[in-house]
Amino acid sequence: MQIAFTGSRRLKEAQELNIYKDFDYFIANHKADWHVGDAPGLDALVRRVAADYDKQLTVYEVEGTEKWHFAARSKRMVDAIANLPDPWLYAFPNKLCPDGCKPCKSPSGQGSGTWLTIAYAKYRGLQIRIFPQFSTQLEDKSWLPQWLKDEPENKQLNLF
Repeated sequence: MQIAFTGSRRLKEAQELNIYKDFDYFIANHKADWHVGDAPGLDALVRRVAADYDKQLTVYEVEGTEKWHFAARSKRMVDAIANLPDPWLYAFPNKLCPDGCKPCKSPSGQGSGTWLTIAYAKYRGLQIRIFPQFSTQLEDKSWLPQWLKDEPENKQLNLF
């Protein structure tokens, strides 16, 4: 199993605590190699805890200062695991998906690197697990963009 991580560059203390709980409950027990960027926030958190969980960690560094360099880093990370067995993206968005962000070869996150990474991972066929860092109701998936909703929910039966 390969797990790439994406999330906000700024985490509030309460968000960090919730993410630690997610790691303990959902993530740390998987036998997996971890992949993450070199940004602050969630990336830094993953880099700090990888050793605690004895995980093999690959860090992807940004190669410039322009916005597209950051997107290229995220795409490199996704591309690196897309063809490996059992690739996953674990995403920790701190806001709703921006309008206009959708899976494609060159997605626009409309200012959200996290959602850009999610859209690109969907395009490349990774399995995606989202841990929203904003308020949602248990089992409520209405906040998900249409392109992330489960296939059976998207199908409209045609009677005629």
